[in-house]
Parts: sequence; structure tokens; C-alpha cells
Amino acid sequence: MNKIIATFRGLLVFASMILHLLPAIAKSIFSKNYLPLALRMRRYWANSSLKILGAKIEVKGKVPTGGPYLFIGNHRSYIDPVIALKDIEALPVAKAEVSAWPLIGYAAKATGIMWVKRESKNSRAATMKAMEDTLKKGFSVLVYPEGTTHTEPVTTTFKRGAFRLAAKMQIPVVPIALEYKDMAHAWVGDDTFGAHFIRCFGKKNMFAKVRYGQPVISDNADELLETTKKWIDENMLEMRRDFDKSSAMAAPV
Repeated sequence: MNKIIATFRGLLVFASMILHLLPAIAKSIFSKNYLPLALRMRRYWANSSLKILGAKIEVKGKVPTGGPYLFIGNHRSYIDPVIALKDIEALPVAKAEVSAWPLIGYAAKATGIMWVKRESKNSRAATMKAMEDTLKKGFSVLVYPEGTTHTEPVTTTFKRGAFRLAAKMQIPVVPIALEYKDMAHAWVGDDTFGAHFIRCFGKKNMFAKVRYGQPVISDNADELLETTKKWIDENMLEMRRDFDKSSAMAAPV
């Protein structure tokens, strides 16, 4: 039954993608000024898709508008950017492998994304240049500086590149902390996309909490990194305590 539910939801998500992103994809073919529409339509798609997937998400903190901003988040799963992009309009940085995913890869490219091969120094340098150009044009960027997903209680090592760029350009950094009630939603190890999707979205609901911090500006990259990481870590731990407390209260006596 879980496989049937997840498959049906997956088909609805693809249908929603076509419905919401088709105008932006069409405009990208004929116009270079398609990003404002693309980012707006992607927010609509993200909200629609999360409802289809049964996601129940508690949001705290003021989501900044305008910009540009550098949004920095902790990384659990491939669904993390979708959760963030329902609230913000930004170009995410993603692993190059995602570009090969059916339909998703093209839709991501058409609506604004930056691919990076993390094992390639040249690719990382090109991505930093693309981020700088994007920010100069007034568009925000979404980055997961851990570089990979995990199930640790707090963030792992942050890569410094994005923080050096923010310090140089005096771009405000906005921390995003995200946590799932069920850690099975983290996509780690050798788990395949299909098996993980069925296991997670074959259930009735997915519960998550997301928190947005105050924008931080500094010309010191290390200070930006440490401040951002500390805020995310503290909020990850607090959200986990909230989940554990609610689970304990709901448990039968």
C-alpha cells in the first residue's frame, strides 16, 4: 500500500511541476529575463508539492524579502531545498548528479540553479563565480555548506567558500535550521532515491520544523561561518527536543 500511495503522490508532484513550471520553462526558451517568473512559479510548485506529499511543516522566524541574501541551511535530504524554496525565492546550489534526474533536472535548470561537482576544484571555482554573478544581479542564493546529507544531531564541517563570498560582497547571510520528526527522512548511505521516496512518502504525513534566523553581515568570513553554524546547531537541538517531548507526551501510558 505504501508503494501505491508514494507512486500516486509522485505522479501528482510531476503533474504539479508541469502545471506550475511550464510558463517559466516556456519563457526561458524565448527570453533571458525569465528568472523572476521562474522563482515565483517554483515557490507555488514547492508549496503544492509539499501538500501533495503530506508534509506538515512548522515555520518560525521572519522570512526576509527583497535581497539579495545568502541563505545557509543544514542538510538532511533532497527534500530540504523544496521546503526552503516554498518560503524563499533563491537559486540553490546542488550536486551535478541531480541534473540527470528525469524532468527534475531540466525543470531545475529552467527555473534557476547552479550545479557543482564537489570533487572538482574547477567546478567549485565556477560555481563560486556563478554565485557571485547571481548575487550581483540581485538574486538570492541557497547553499548547503556541509556538502552532503547526514543524521548527526548538529551540523558537520561547513565549507568556507560561500562565507568568503558573503564577506567580500557584504551580502547578508540568513541561517536556516531544519529538522524532521522521523530521522528516516534523512537520505544517507546507499539508500536509492526510489526506495527512500516510497518509504517516506508512502506514509500519511511527514512532520518537519524549519526556522529562519536574522540576517548577519560581516566582512570577516570566519565570523560569519561561526555565527551561522552556532545558530543552526542550537536550533537543530531545540527542535529535536521539541519533537522528542511531543512524542513522549503522545506515547500511551
